[in-house]
Amino acid sequence: MLAGNLEYVISSLPNLSFNDSEALQHEVSSIFHKYALVTEASSDLISILNTETKKFLSSREFEHFQQIQLKTIHLAKFQNSKNAVIAEFSNFMFQLKQELRTYRIAKKSDKTISKINYEIIEVLYENPLEAEQQLLELQWQKLEALSIGHYSDFSSLILYKFKLELLLRWWCFDTEIGFEIFQQTLNVE
Repeated sequence: MLAGNLEYVISSLPNLSFNDSEALQHEVSSIFHKYALVTEASSDLISILNTETKKFLSSREFEHFQQIQLKTIHLAKFQNSKNAVIAEFSNFMFQLKQELRTYRIAKKSDKTISKINYEIIEVLYENPLEAEQQLLELQWQKLEALSIGHYSDFSSLILYKFKLELLLRWWCFDTEIGFEIFQQTLNVE
């Protein structure tokens, strides 16, 4: 358990749920900005989270906390982490990326896919936006499973950061822009 004010920080962070409603987006954003006393234009939510946690972590813990990001969690250094939550989620993400890679290569070459997780195949048959949302939901479910028993420790803070990063990724999806990019990639080939 982390002592003192970090427990307060963790408990005072906005509740996150796997939801892309504008109400939740606004609530999370406003709480972060009010909590950190910054204007909306001045900082993104991950930066605010980092700034707030820096006040309560040792410099070593904070450096480690900043290095842990959703976009790089699959790297070997995280797979071999002493922190069981980090290692397990890192291995999950590495496996997920490998399965997606295998699926995409097989699909491109019209080969039969035999070594891939059924859930992943089911997800990828949808349109690209829905597929991405479902992949985010798979990640969310894994984070939820990992959060059992972690309420106010360093692992809970990391799990919170991953969930926030997942939501921010989902919330930035724009159907029209995504469709334009999708069409551009089809025209390139």
